[in-house]
Amino acid sequence: MARFGLLARSRRAGRARIAVPAVVLLLGALGACSGGGDGASPPAPEPTATATSATSTTSGAPTASPGAGASSTPGSGGTAPAWSSAPTSLTRSTSPSPHLVEVRAAHDVEDGLSFDRIVLEFTGGLPGYSARYVGDVVKPGEGSPLALAGRAYFEIVLHPADAHDGAGASTLRSPVGGGDLPAVRQVAMAGDFEGYVHLGVGLDDVVGYRVTELTGPDRLIFDFAA
Repeated sequence: MARFGLLARSRRAGRARIAVPAVVLLLGALGACSGGGDGASPPAPEPTATATSATSTTSGAPTASPGAGASSTPGSGGTAPAWSSAPTSLTRSTSPSPHLVEVRAAHDVEDGLSFDRIVLEFTGGLPGYSARYVGDVVKPGEGSPLALAGRAYFEIVLHPADAHDGAGASTLRSPVGGGDLPAVRQVAMAGDFEGYVHLGVGLDDVVGYRVTELTGPDRLIFDFAA
C-alpha cells in the first residue's frame, strides 16, 4: 500500500511538470497577440495612391484687340498700311520697264470707309514708286509747276515705268484726268522721260492716304480719305 501511494504521487507530479510549460507557452502567445513583449505595434498598411487626370478646358477662342493688326484693304482681301500723310516709297528693278496703260479715279464707300481711289494699271509688271505731298508738282526737264485744280498737291513718281511704246506712241488707253470727287479734284500727267513717269494729283485738302497693289491685271492703287 505504501509503495502504491508513492507511485501515485510520483505520477501526479510528472503531470504537473508537463502542464506548467504548456501554460507558460499559452500565456506568451496571448501576450504577443495583445501587443506585449517589446511593446512595438505592427506597421500599418501604406495607403494606396489613386491617380487622377486633370482636364483643362478653354472657354472660347482668343479674341484679337481692335486695331492690333493691319487695316483691311477694301476689295483686295489683303492688308494695307495705315492711313498717313507722310511720304512713302518702294524700290523695284523691273526689266523691261512696265507700261502705264490706264489711269482712272472714282469715289467709294466700303465698310463705313469713304475714300477716293486712283487706279494705275500696267502691263509688264509693277514699277517702284515714290509718293508725297508737295508745294507744287514740277514738270521734269522743264522745272515749271504743273497747273492742278485743288488746294493741296500730291506727286507720284513711277520708276522704272513708261507711258509710251518703242515708237514713242502713248500706251494710255484713256486720257489722264478725273476729278470733281470729294477729295481728288484732278489727276494729270507731268512727265514721261527716261524710265520715269510723273503724275500730279490735285486734292481739296491734305488728307490721309494709303497705297496697295493688285495683280491680274497689275495695278497700283492710291486711296485718299474723303
